[in-house]
Amino acid sequence: MADRIARFFGLQDESPRVKYLAKVAAVFMPLAAASFMMSSTFFAVFVAEILVGPALYLSLGMALVGQLALVGSIVQLVFDFPTGGVGDWIGQRWILLTAFLCFAASTILTAFATTYIDFLLVYVLSALGAAQQSGAIAAWFDNNYRAAAKDPDRSAYSVAQGRMGMLFQIAATVSLIPGAVLADLISRQGVFFLQGIICIIMGVSSLILFRDFPEVAENRPKRSLRVYYSLLKEGLKFSVSSRFVFFYIIGSVLFFSAINVWGSMILMIVYYSFLYEQKSVAIFRTVIFAFGILWTERTGVWTRKMSPRRWIAVFRYLQVCGPFFLIGIAAIFVFLPPVPGIPFPFTFFQLPTILVCIAFIAGSLSGSAANLLVQRLLLDMIPDRNRNSLYSLFPTLQLLLAVPQLLIFSLLLPAFPPPFGTVVVLVGLCGISITSCVSLAYALRKIPEGVLMGEHMPHPLTADVDSTPTETEA
Repeated sequence: MADRIARFFGLQDESPRVKYLAKVAAVFMPLAAASFMMSSTFFAVFVAEILVGPALYLSLGMALVGQLALVGSIVQLVFDFPTGGVGDWIGQRWILLTAFLCFAASTILTAFATTYIDFLLVYVLSALGAAQQSGAIAAWFDNNYRAAAKDPDRSAYSVAQGRMGMLFQIAATVSLIPGAVLADLISRQGVFFLQGIICIIMGVSSLILFRDFPEVAENRPKRSLRVYYSLLKEGLKFSVSSRFVFFYIIGSVLFFSAINVWGSMILMIVYYSFLYEQKSVAIFRTVIFAFGILWTERTGVWTRKMSPRRWIAVFRYLQVCGPFFLIGIAAIFVFLPPVPGIPFPFTFFQLPTILVCIAFIAGSLSGSAANLLVQRLLLDMIPDRNRNSLYSLFPTLQLLLAVPQLLIFSLLLPAFPPPFGTVVVLVGLCGISITSCVSLAYALRKIPEGVLMGEHMPHPLTADVDSTPTETEA
């Protein structure tokens, strides 16, 4: 079985230890996807309807959801980078355990929440979980892969990442329709409770599965507060250690700050403006995800020989939340505005719905290619000893930039009559996206040649950190 899994990930020529990494990914990723995506079709709408009722949920309700997302973003902003440092300090499996317990508490509380204060606690707990989880799985996989794999040109890594992404999307897609069906048959609250149970199982499983190889565990610094603070300082120094690193981080965090606003406020407005009900939204998302499954696997193969320097910025321009995508969605709202009252299943045959579907599919294809090229770049760009904290620094900075955007756009959204509030937000996000793509293009011209050839980027900023090995994890 392990050999079949390794062959599926393109790692059949690697050592048994690398095959173990593949086996863990094959087990854990589908569970993670089901846990995160089962209620994603209706979560924001559920919160909005509970707070203001079904009549105003797409305007006033989603503005309140934007405020809650703003609070969650601030909480994650405060804790993301410090908890990433904890992952570098004590190992990722412990931080994943507490992350999934926070997710479990958040989803179970959602099932019983009725007031704004209740949902405030829901978003805070979810943000605490996201702060701990962000970067942890990727840091664990990359550190151990670098220690055990014989893959100098990172082509096998590219294929493996593509197929891991495919597994995640398969499970996410499969969970969308059952989640919507269960919400209709039982209740939305029942789905949230089920998610909480899955998160508890995942937390316990992560403690068992995410053990480091001995040489990775031995390279962790001593477990002292001085070393922990030094690791955080070291990661911050690295982020400004060269033009390439600095402008790459600025471009990346700007881009994903716009995605944060898009996902928190606009995504569900787009879906429900044209599809009206959760059953239609679940089917629509399943179609888009199905295309994404095929593309994610294939891009792992097709991007093996692509140059990150040339292609990352190009794909960012075209992907979901790229400039072309955002302008396209805004144009659909202006020139082909939603026409309410069309019954299911005829909602799928409207021209605006078809155009939105094409935009999502094309944007998802470009996003898959960009993300795989970025993962390949980060494998050798980020120092192993700071990997978890630096992987967490990205979302920390993203949220730092997203917080004022959420505040401004949550005020602008209800200030204009529908759909013009949505159009104003889309145009604003487009300006941010263009700036990010320009910064990325500049940074990518500065990539050191060694990083493109699979060499680890030098990190001369470690002199103040006690590098005496820690005890291996029990």
